[in-house]
Amino acid sequence: MSLIDKVGTYLGFAPTHGVDTTKNGYPQLVLQCEASHYYDEEIGDYVEVDNQELRAFLVLYGKDGKPIRNCGQVKKVFGWDGLSFQALAEMNLSETHFLFRVEENTWEGNTSLQVSWIDVDTASPTRQISSLDTKELQNLDAKFGLAKVGKKTDTKKPSGKPKVPRGKREDKNTSVPAGPPSPTTKPASTVGKKTGSTTREAAWAYITDEIPEAALSEEGRTIAWSEAIEEIHGGPDDDTLTNEEWFQVQTKIVLDSIPY
Repeated sequence: MSLIDKVGTYLGFAPTHGVDTTKNGYPQLVLQCEASHYYDEEIGDYVEVDNQELRAFLVLYGKDGKPIRNCGQVKKVFGWDGLSFQALAEMNLSETHFLFRVEENTWEGNTSLQVSWIDVDTASPTRQISSLDTKELQNLDAKFGLAKVGKKTDTKKPSGKPKVPRGKREDKNTSVPAGPPSPTTKPASTVGKKTGSTTREAAWAYITDEIPEAALSEEGRTIAWSEAIEEIHGGPDDDTLTNEEWFQVQTKIVLDSIPY
């Protein structure tokens, strides 16, 4: 049996598995993935392969004690109910045919192949990788307190937890204006309105659109974001803010930042 040596999508089985922990103590499912087929993009179909394998290390829970994306996929693929790691370790997974995606991973200057994703065997083998454009990436850097390219900055990181990057910005709800207000006119959705509903992503997009950098720099926007969450939620962003709280966050930041 040889190691898988190229990036791509495979079908296969896991004749052996175990439940272990990472060096930081997070639970992970370890699968010995043996490939039966490889998806050939040139012909648009799977082709058979023999004696190729790669070990998968799928971290199931994050530092906040909550299940992460891998956990949901393990439930989906193997029918685990998520109630017991012991039960997962004792399950028979060897007869389940599943899809796994192999990608390059670079760590401390060394690049190797890893299993980055598993899914049911009927899932699409050509799931595309999306990326934001330059402006959206700059906004994402600011949102999560990262440094600008080519500049050394010491920014305060917001307490919110990053989400999986999206290729497209979520649509703003009806309470958010489609365009920026004039310098002397307050936004219709926030002025005189104490309640409303929006999402984290839409709130960030809204304040980015409404507040010019002359009024609030990217660094200042990031700090204001974190402080507004602390004040309105009574603590850091722990993934439990309601849509009403996100509306209050965007309203506070805009009204505090733009002099009317």
